[in-house]
Formats: sequence, C-alpha cells, structure tokens
Amino acid sequence: MHNKRQLWICGDIHGELSGLVRNAVNRGISCADILVVGDFGVGFGRPKSMDVAYGKVRAALEKNDICIYTIRGNHDNPAFFDGKHDFDRLHFLPDHSIVELCGKRIYPVGGAVSEDIDLVDSLSRKSRRMVNDSLIKFGSSKRVWWPNEAPVQIVEDLPTAVDIVVSHEAPFSFDPPLLQADYVRDETWLKLVESRKYLDYVLSQVKPALWFYGHYHCHFEGNYQNTLYRCMDIAEMVRVV
Repeated sequence: MHNKRQLWICGDIHGELSGLVRNAVNRGISCADILVVGDFGVGFGRPKSMDVAYGKVRAALEKNDICIYTIRGNHDNPAFFDGKHDFDRLHFLPDHSIVELCGKRIYPVGGAVSEDIDLVDSLSRKSRRMVNDSLIKFGSSKRVWWPNEAPVQIVEDLPTAVDIVVSHEAPFSFDPPLLQADYVRDETWLKLVESRKYLDYVLSQVKPALWFYGHYHCHFEGNYQNTLYRCMDIAEMVRVV
C-alpha cells in the first residue's frame, strides 16, 4: 500500500540545510514535503555555495523521497526566489504564488524587516547596516542584508480559496506584540509596523484556516478570528498532513 505523502512545516534554519535533512531522516520522515517558513539562509556564501549545500543532502532526499520548499525570509537573498534557482528536491517559492502540496493550497508571503540591522556590535562598534555598506563598497559578493527584504505588498487579486498561509513575518494581530527596541531607528520601526499591518490586511482578505510564520525564534500559537496561527521556533517541525 502506498504511503500518503506528508506535509511538514519547519522553522527558520539559517543555512543549516544538512541539519534539517538529518533531523528529518532521524525522525523517520519519508515520502514528505517540508516547507521552511523563511530564513533558509540562501545567498550568504560564495556564488555556488547553494549547489554545494544541496549536493551534500541530495542522496538523502532522494532515498527518503523528501522535497524541501522554502519561502523568503529577511536572511535570504531575494534573487533566489524567482523560480529559476530550484533544484530537483529544493524549491525557492516566489512570493504570492500559490503552491499545492499534499492537497493543500498554500499561499507564501515572504520577507520581513530586519530589526537588528540597527544594532551596534559592542566590539566592532558597527551596526549590521554599516557592515553591509562596507561589503558593497569594497565589491564583495557577500551580503548580510538586502534592501528589498520587506514583504512585497500586493493588494489586488489576493486569493480567497487558500488552506494555509505561510509567511516569515507575523500579522499585527498575532503574537508577539510589536515593541520598539531602543536601538531601532524610526525609519526601521515604521517599516516594521507597515509590514505587519500589511499582513493583517492579507489575513482579512484571505482568511485561511491555518497560518504559519517564523522570524521570532520562539514558539507562539493561538486563534484569531477562526485562523489558527503558529509561530515556529528555529528548526521546529510540525506535521500538517
């Protein structure tokens, strides 16, 4: 008898692709689609570093019939999420493009604003924004931050027949409550507020039964106007189907 394909949601992995696959295999997960809620960690290394990382896990993915999907986080290079950088068993989902996995219609809304871009390192006395600017200035292909990191705001033709929304950032109405840290500049704060309010708008239009997100590196769950939501901790995994 053929096993029914499973759908798992996974929290941020920050470049630990081998760790994700090892964790899945150790848990006996097979014949499965695993969807990461952003901060996959793509685009930080050398130009071919993703090919190398995929090469290390390809055999295990094939042997266990696992496919990995990820939406865009703020710690991901947006250029990878154009549908042209996929591997056989690793897919970078474009924002606002519905994908059907295991019979569930899933709406990915990637991106978030990096609150820690303004945080100054006590040793180097540089913020991540300054580090990024100096990398660009000296022609490095490396980045720690991308200016187009926030959610792409689409207001026309939002889908209505969707089972699950997966975002990186949380709608305003979900936990955690939004609080301005003392190091966050006002321009960053306004972008944070805007992105969470936008996701509230998506919530009001799409009204999914389930909504998963990451970004906060801790676990929250609740129910808001008949949408069950769950914030995924780092590398936390939950089976949906």
